[in-house]
Amino acid sequence: MNILVLNGSPRGEGSNTLKITRAFLEGMSSQREVSVDLVDISKADISHCRGCFACWLRTPGVCVIKDDMQHLIQKYVGVDVIIWSFPLYYFGMPSKLKAFLDRTLPINLPFIELSESGTCRHPSRYDMSGKGYVLISTCGFCSVENNYEALLKQFEILYGENLTKIICTEGELFRAPQLEKRTGEYLSCARQAGREYASSGSITADTAKKLSQPLYAPEVFIEMANASWGIGEPHDTENN
Repeated sequence: MNILVLNGSPRGEGSNTLKITRAFLEGMSSQREVSVDLVDISKADISHCRGCFACWLRTPGVCVIKDDMQHLIQKYVGVDVIIWSFPLYYFGMPSKLKAFLDRTLPINLPFIELSESGTCRHPSRYDMSGKGYVLISTCGFCSVENNYEALLKQFEILYGENLTKIICTEGELFRAPQLEKRTGEYLSCARQAGREYASSGSITADTAKKLSQPLYAPEVFIEMANASWGIGEPHDTENN
């Protein structure tokens, strides 16, 4: 099984999300032979889409911008599973990763199709039906609610029933060594999810439920998170 990991964190190898992704991959590799190609998007040469539509008209399927996207698109099309690994940035994905997503436009055809649900879509230039897509993301808040709705809807529209999601709130706690017992329990669960995904292409409801639970109660997390910045409570700067 060939796997492409899109590490969208600007922290690169220091990403909290990547710790979960690596645990997931460890679980997968324990069940079957896998070949993993991890791309650090923050270090890749990816320009923003120009909206010129040359990839639809003048050079069908090929972007006129000469950068890393030329071979990254080939990787994207050629693998069995694509893992999107990134932290939540302002209710969405980090900007460099969004540039990557925008630049996958050549994968699609310019024609518009109307689905049974009434949604307009551009059909794929390639047969992507057999691919699996995994979204692994962390955020610095204690709840998915009012944080992830826009991003999750985007990925659900993109990948439909082929999408598997692991959303870990309170993700900044993975950088605290003193919390390794609790974060280690979460990583063990992520390994179990990887084993299940490698075996069946999905995660069991029980494992998904465990992965969706916060690491700590909201009030405990907020106290620890605020203290971790080493600063006091906000105060009136006008009098200072």
